[in-house]
Amino acid sequence: MARNDAKENRITQTLWLSAIIIPGIFLLAFLPEINFGLFQLKKIDILSDLRPDPIAEQIAVPDSLTSGFVPPKTSSSKNISITTIEDFSGENKILKHFYHALANADKQQVRVAIFGDSFIEGDIVSASLRDTLQRVFGGNGVGFVPLATEVSGFRKSIKHTYSGWETYSLLTHAPEAVFPIGISGYTYLPRENNHATYQPGKIPRQQNFNMVKIFYQNKGSASIHYRINDEPEIRHEAVSSDNIQQLIVTHSEIRSIQLSVSPHDSIAMFGVSFENSRGVYVDNFSMRRNSGIALGRLQPEVLKQFNGYLDYKLIILQYGLNVASESDSTNYTGYATRMIKIVKDLKVIFPKTSFLLLSVSDRSTTKEGKIVTMEAIPKMRNMQREIARKSGIAFWDMYEGMGGRNSIITYTESTPPLASKDYTHLTHLGGNKIGRKLADALLHEINKDE
Repeated sequence: MARNDAKENRITQTLWLSAIIIPGIFLLAFLPEINFGLFQLKKIDILSDLRPDPIAEQIAVPDSLTSGFVPPKTSSSKNISITTIEDFSGENKILKHFYHALANADKQQVRVAIFGDSFIEGDIVSASLRDTLQRVFGGNGVGFVPLATEVSGFRKSIKHTYSGWETYSLLTHAPEAVFPIGISGYTYLPRENNHATYQPGKIPRQQNFNMVKIFYQNKGSASIHYRINDEPEIRHEAVSSDNIQQLIVTHSEIRSIQLSVSPHDSIAMFGVSFENSRGVYVDNFSMRRNSGIALGRLQPEVLKQFNGYLDYKLIILQYGLNVASESDSTNYTGYATRMIKIVKDLKVIFPKTSFLLLSVSDRSTTKEGKIVTMEAIPKMRNMQREIARKSGIAFWDMYEGMGGRNSIITYTESTPPLASKDYTHLTHLGGNKIGRKLADALLHEINKDE
C-alpha cells in the first residue's frame, strides 16, 4: 500500500512539475535577448522548427510578374542605394548580349553562369539573383546542378542525394579514361550501384520545372536509367560519341527524378539541369580553393560544345578570396596578368556572351586584438578592376556593395547572422542580400536605357 502511495505521489509531483515548466518555457519565448556584461541570454523559441523557413519566406513574395514583363523603374529591393556596374567594354553598351537576350525572355531561355569559389557554393548569391531575375523575366528551375557535391545538404534551392560517383576536377587530376573535365570544372565517373536523386527545394519559382537535361559523354554501350516521381523506370541507350551529349527529359509535373547508369565503365557524367523552355536560368559553378586560374585548364572545344546546348548570354566571374592573404604584400600583378589572358580566351570561346567580373567581398582578420578588414582585400579589389579594364569587360564592386571596410563584421554580428564566424563566407540570408544587390545593379542598367 505504501509503495502505491509513493508511486502516486511521484506521478502527482511529475504532473505538477510539468504544469509549471511547460508554461514557463513558452513564456521565455516572449523575453527579449538580455545581456549581463559578457553573459548573453539569447531569445528562446521552441516552436522555431514549426515556423516557415526564413530564407524561403524572404524570397517567396507574391509573384505579380510574368514572362516578358517590362522591368520596373525601381530597385528590386527596398534599399535604393545601388552600387552600379562599371563598363570597360568600350562599346557604350554594357553587357549588350545579356540585355538584348532579356528582351525576348518570354520566348526563349536566357542563361547565366557564375564561376566562383567557396564564397558562392551551396547556391549562395546565385539563388537570390536567379529568383529576382525569374520574377521579372520568367523562368522556373535552378539550372545546372552537379552529380555529386559535398555541399548538397547545405543547398536550399534543390534537394539532392547521391552515391557511387567518383569525382574529378580542375584541381585534382584528369579522369582515368580520357574523359574531359566538364564546364562546371567537374566530371563524375559512375561506380557500382550509382544513383543521384533530385527533388525541388524551398524556393517557389525554382520548384516548378518541367524539363530535365542530362549531360554526359559515352564511349561504349552504357545506358541511362531514370525514374520520374513514382512512375516506372525508363532506360535510355546513351549515344556513343567523342562529343558531349544531352538527354532531355520532359514531364508535366516533376516532383522527383532519380537516375543511374550501367554499365558504369564507359561513360562520364557532367551534371543535370532543371528548367523550362523560357525565362532566365542561373547556373552556379562553384569550386573550393579555385583562384580562377584553373579555368585556363578547361578545353576550349569542350566549352564550345556545352555552349552549343546552353547558349550563355552572361558569364559572371567571382574569385580572389583564395589569392588575398594576411601576410601577402604583393600588388597581384602576376595574378592579374594570368586572369586577363584567361578572360580574353573565354571571350573568344563565348563570342556572343557578356562578361561581368565581381570584386572580392570584404574579409576580416585579427590585428592587434581587433577584428578588421584584411589589408589585402582593397588591393585585390583594385587589381580586379584593372583586370576588367584591360580585358574589356564589365566590373561590379562587391566589396563596396557590401558596405566597404569592416562590412563583413556587421554581416557576421547581425541578428540573424548574414555571414559565418570565419568573417569570410556568407550565410544564405547574407547571400540573398548580395544576390539582390547584384540584381539591382543589373536591372538599373536596363532602367537607364528606358
